[in-house]
Amino acid sequence: MTRHENGEVIRELFDRLHREFGRLAPQIIKVMAESVGGVRLTFPDLQDLYRQERDRRIHLEFNGGNHEELAILYRLRPRQIRKILNKKLEVAYE
Repeated sequence: MTRHENGEVIRELFDRLHREFGRLAPQIIKVMAESVGGVRLTFPDLQDLYRQERDRRIHLEFNGGNHEELAILYRLRPRQIRKILNKKLEVAYE
């Protein structure tokens, strides 16, 4: 992404923050700038965030033998539940 494109994305983000959060927008923008100002970030898309949260919940809810129950609850196959449980959790946010 070029510097111009990056600037346009940030302007669009700020405009949206102002539309959706009104008077809180400047405070949100200030916190964002203080926290990550000068750092190049790539945000995961929502689908990835939802999948990571689902996987985190599966890890928390696993009791050692409830693969089938979790598969039904999360609309997955038991094999997918085992694969998720065997994988270390990826943390997109802390």
